[in-house]
Amino acid sequence: MGIARMDPTNFDWLAWRNGSIVEVLNVHQRTPCIVAASELLRKHAIGWAPSENVPCRPKNGYISVMFCTDDRMWWTHLTKEEFDTVFPDREG
Repeated sequence: MGIARMDPTNFDWLAWRNGSIVEVLNVHQRTPCIVAASELLRKHAIGWAPSENVPCRPKNGYISVMFCTDDRMWWTHLTKEEFDTVFPDREG
């Protein structure tokens, strides 16, 4: 079972400022790095929402992914291509 679709209102400024993919997981925000770290990202991902629907930093053509690492909730944007590659079995 893949990660579940979340209510976009969960993707707020507090969670945005709570960490980044580079800071928390040491994964650079470049497609080859993200794809290479797919297993790590799947391990920590807890949900997703279309980025154009989130209240904080909405972006067309992206997917917002929420992570939980050591009880720390944070999120980032992935391109739709990155998201489809890393999370092919997502729900919703």
